[in-house]
Amino acid sequence: MISSTKSGSAVCRCGSLDIEHNRDRNMAIKGVILLLDLYFLLCRADEGTNFTVSVFENAEIGTGVVSLPNLLGQKKAELPCVMLEGDRYGRFSVSTNCTVVVARPMDWSVQSEYLLKVRVGGLQDPGHHVVSIKVNVRNVLGYPPVYNETCATPVNLNGNRSKEFLFSISLSAEAETADGDVVSFEQTISKPLEQWNTDDPTILITTDSRCQARIAIAVHRLDDFAFESGQWKRIENSYLSCSAKSDDILPKLSIELIHNHKSQREDLRYLEQQIPQLKEKLQNPILIWLFSFAFPKKSKTHYVCQFPTLLDPVEISQKQFGRIVIVHVETLTFDLTPVGCDPDKYGVICDQICICKNGARCHGFNGACKCTAGWQGVACDIPKPGVSVTTIPSDPSDIYISANVTVHCQVHHVSATMLVLRLANGSEIARSNATRLEQTLFNIRLKDNGLYQCQASDANGNVFNATIVVDIAKCPPNRKGEFCDEACDCLQGAACDWRDGCVCPPGWTGTRCQATCRNGTFGERCLKKCRCRNGASCSPSDGKCTCTAGWYGLWCDVPCPRYRHGLGCQLTCTCKNNATCDNVDGSCTCVAPWTGKNCDEKRAEQTVPLLESLVPVGSIIVLAACVATIIMLYKRRQLCCGQPDRDRETEALLQLEQVESDLAQAVRPGWLRRWGTTSRHLTLGQLVGMGRFGHVIRARLKTSAGDVTVAAKEVRTRDGPCYRSFFREAAILVAVHEDRHHDNLRSNIIQLLALVNESTKTYIVMEYASKGCLLRLLQQKRRQNRPHAQPLPYNSNLRYAVHIARALQELQRLALTHGDVAARNVLITADNVAKLADFGQARDVYTTVQHVSNDKRGKEPADRDTNNVGHEVLPLNWMSVESLETGEYTCQSDVWSFGVLLWEIATLGREPRYGGNNQPTCHQLARTLRRGVRLRRPPDCSGEMYDVMMSCWRESPPERPVPNVLETKLMQMCHTMITEKETTV
Repeated sequence: MISSTKSGSAVCRCGSLDIEHNRDRNMAIKGVILLLDLYFLLCRADEGTNFTVSVFENAEIGTGVVSLPNLLGQKKAELPCVMLEGDRYGRFSVSTNCTVVVARPMDWSVQSEYLLKVRVGGLQDPGHHVVSIKVNVRNVLGYPPVYNETCATPVNLNGNRSKEFLFSISLSAEAETADGDVVSFEQTISKPLEQWNTDDPTILITTDSRCQARIAIAVHRLDDFAFESGQWKRIENSYLSCSAKSDDILPKLSIELIHNHKSQREDLRYLEQQIPQLKEKLQNPILIWLFSFAFPKKSKTHYVCQFPTLLDPVEISQKQFGRIVIVHVETLTFDLTPVGCDPDKYGVICDQICICKNGARCHGFNGACKCTAGWQGVACDIPKPGVSVTTIPSDPSDIYISANVTVHCQVHHVSATMLVLRLANGSEIARSNATRLEQTLFNIRLKDNGLYQCQASDANGNVFNATIVVDIAKCPPNRKGEFCDEACDCLQGAACDWRDGCVCPPGWTGTRCQATCRNGTFGERCLKKCRCRNGASCSPSDGKCTCTAGWYGLWCDVPCPRYRHGLGCQLTCTCKNNATCDNVDGSCTCVAPWTGKNCDEKRAEQTVPLLESLVPVGSIIVLAACVATIIMLYKRRQLCCGQPDRDRETEALLQLEQVESDLAQAVRPGWLRRWGTTSRHLTLGQLVGMGRFGHVIRARLKTSAGDVTVAAKEVRTRDGPCYRSFFREAAILVAVHEDRHHDNLRSNIIQLLALVNESTKTYIVMEYASKGCLLRLLQQKRRQNRPHAQPLPYNSNLRYAVHIARALQELQRLALTHGDVAARNVLITADNVAKLADFGQARDVYTTVQHVSNDKRGKEPADRDTNNVGHEVLPLNWMSVESLETGEYTCQSDVWSFGVLLWEIATLGREPRYGGNNQPTCHQLARTLRRGVRLRRPPDCSGEMYDVMMSCWRESPPERPVPNVLETKLMQMCHTMITEKETTV
């Protein structure tokens, strides 16, 4: 027993040991499980740091970014889910179902990556954990929209303009019916018509930051439009192009019909690439009407539409006629005037809500935000740490001499320990722990011009700077002149410029804008030529023609239909028996044997004796012989009473009118007498330069102050084109030098000294530029071996470009054009000053550069003079695209040529070429430029310099920089290069 007891006791003891061992083992297992749970929890958290998702920057508010239950592999995440950190400006939020969603607009350029930390579960929940999510913001091409000042519209504060157009459309048309009537149509539209439904899925409106708008209307049933069956076949492949009446050759408004069938499937695919939303919204239409236009500027834009030549008559239902009439449309014009949307709306029909915050301006066209100081992001709701400096008044036009200007320095979203405002005179105002500084300048003067800087620093040593340039070289309102001592007293609501005086509105001219444009001109400064024909009057403001009796059409060049006459072709002709009706007064030209007022009376036949019929014939023969004798005697100068020679100035004006009629009228009478001198006072020397049409001779001119060295320019051949070119240059120089604001000492236009206009000797006497032309100077530098490490020698050459930019400013002020701005036509004086010369418009006399004759333009000139064929030469590679196509020159085309001049400077005088074609025709080169091809960037040319060139070569003339902007940019580049050189030394 004992043993057994002992044995039993021994067994019991062993069992207790096993139980204890099992208990320890279970506890160990539980510990391992607990450690594994902790490990997996930590792993899960670690795994969360590796979670990466992406979202497009243009995602709409409420778009889901990531679902945490799906991310963690759970059907339902522990609640609640809370955003802990990583989203400083609240771009994201967490919904009730633990989904991270977009809460505010994102901007890839401001922040492209977010590291979000989200707590899953409540704090009291022992199983709560933190998940880290890396969100990559993906850049979207064309987003956010750009605030383009060109098409910025006013803000309408007069009421609710929702569902109304951002602009008003004034439509006018004239058409001739199949019955011979002339009908006209006028209507102003400011909102979609009642039968339009802009919410219809068959209508798509898109805009972009380049001021381009497209309206696509899908046609699923041909009955949707007021065209009879088969009408769409008549206008197949047609294209309606509308151009601005300012003679801009670029189509600004087009109406196109695109078919969804095999022959034009490529056109549809191209359209879908341009408008990505097209395929999704319009859903496979039969036809698409596409209206494309560049949004007008801040003022009214007038468009003239040209119809395709093969377009069939259009059948239109006219309510006033109560029937369908067939019409041939002759004219169709649009006037687009920006009106604006409410402050919180934007879009073509003002139906979209702006997202701009913190006082930002919302662009009415595309909704882009123009942030105020201290804010950034697509919605201007992200603080921009730093400082800003502004002035009150803020508009530069309000900062003038003797005014009070306050300079404000303000800290934004920074804890600044020190704030400093540095004035233009070098003095400083400093305050510690301040957020705002201001300084008022009382009765400012020119000495207060300059740079004002605001600087803030924080406790961490970070420094924030902002600068502003104050330009106060302006007079008080209604004052002008160097000392602001002249009054403008402008009429017609014209603005007063402190240098140029009254800036007249379109249609007005004169020192006070007291006179309308002279007959035949219109527009700003009366620079545009009317196209009205047949005695029609031209509106001085917009050039619209008011036709006389018997004519209609856009330019009043279409005669009334056969049986109509009078004003507006509203009177019916009474002519009978196939008589011709005069379109003006309705008089009848009868056909034999009919006579009478209405050609309804039959004339009796009469027999004319042979002798009576021969007598008039003999008289005509005798008269013709007498006339021929008189002409022959006149030519041989045998008539004692022969007409005396025309005076030289009359001849000069006649030659000048063939080149530029406006210039001929602009020069004051007696200009040749005022500037004339005799050849006796001119002593010719050696030949300086020779070209195809003229040569320049170094000479001595006898003046009252003594003999001076001059350059005498003379034409080489005695033909019409040479003389017209000669008198054009002489007239331009006279117009420049007789302007009251012209300063010979500071001008960068070659100085005119005298004119010699005798029967056998004709000279333009100018100042002598001893260093020759810029082209030769550049080529000499290219031949020299300059150090390889030295960049292109801009420091002196770029200064010459600044001088020519100033010359172009003077020409722009006088509304004159040069026509051939190139290095060969820039002369360098002994004082190293560049001056623009050779105003003969493509008459190269300083060097021999190959030009292309006019018959290579790609089409024959109208009214071509066979005696002068080939005499007009064109510097094609320097010409703007519009000059190549129309032959017209403007200040904007001179800016294009100036860009080529910069290219010549950058290449040290190499000849510009496009695509290796050495001798293109006008048509070939214009087509090349329309495809966007430009001169390539020279190897040593800086990106900033090439950007200036490219801005001069913009396709649309109004988008090119004006000369004063070019001067400012080039001066900044010169200053930067000088600073870099000093730093290097």
